[in-house]
Amino acid sequence: MNQMESLEITQPIRPRPDGKPVQAVQLPEPGEYGFVEQPQQDPCIPFPPQPIMLSEEAAKALSEELRERKIQFLTHFTRVENLASIMTHGLLPRSRLVAEGRARSIRFNEPYLPGAWQDAISFNISFPNYRLFYNLQEQRGVEWVVLLLDASLLLSQPFYYFLFPAANLVQVPSFPIEFAPYLQSVEMFRSLFSDTDNVRRAYLQIPDNYPTHPQSEVLTFSPIPQSSILEVHFYNTYKFSQWFLQNTPVALTIDKNIWVESLEYFSPRIDYPHWKSTFR
Repeated sequence: MNQMESLEITQPIRPRPDGKPVQAVQLPEPGEYGFVEQPQQDPCIPFPPQPIMLSEEAAKALSEELRERKIQFLTHFTRVENLASIMTHGLLPRSRLVAEGRARSIRFNEPYLPGAWQDAISFNISFPNYRLFYNLQEQRGVEWVVLLLDASLLLSQPFYYFLFPAANLVQVPSFPIEFAPYLQSVEMFRSLFSDTDNVRRAYLQIPDNYPTHPQSEVLTFSPIPQSSILEVHFYNTYKFSQWFLQNTPVALTIDKNIWVESLEYFSPRIDYPHWKSTFR
């Protein structure tokens, strides 16, 4: 198996609430969570390509892709203790949080993106990266929420499209030549929804608005305004009530229709049996 094929390996780790058990993955030992100082740039890790605003033609093409695939939102999961800050200031790059002196009050997630990529904000299209999210949910004493954000963000600021997790892909030797120049293109966006040597979307009945690979992601280095958040999903009513009571001044400034209690985005995608049986 070569490096690129190995990046396709994933496995589901939690069933939908249908009562069917799924064997849990072996979790790595948890690291030290919270703010870490930006490390010196590893010379082997390429810097992010210069952000490029979409041309009028590219924006029109991407808008058509979103419309045809009925892609309505991006997802972003975060620790519940970050939510009050996000609902007040929006999602901000790490460097902005450092500059404003608020980085140490924010809890960041491992695995960290390498080098200069750490300043990016990560999203998944239509559904969270459930393999990573499951591992994070297994941490004792840590609670999570899932944000749904307006997919039109993809038209208003530069984004980078990754077929596989960015933390892995940027370290592949062929990345600077085979991927980096095309990360912001409409063509790369389309490739997120293409069949692969191992996966046929029609056979797996992957919805049109889901990328082919469950761990694909999109990154931006630009701030995300709070107004782009369409919904905030809590695991259950108790978790929401607990947060609301602790953050009432902030919560009361937000449209009540934004709050949702649902297991939907805390579970695997509907095609998880394939990834479990195909990749061991």
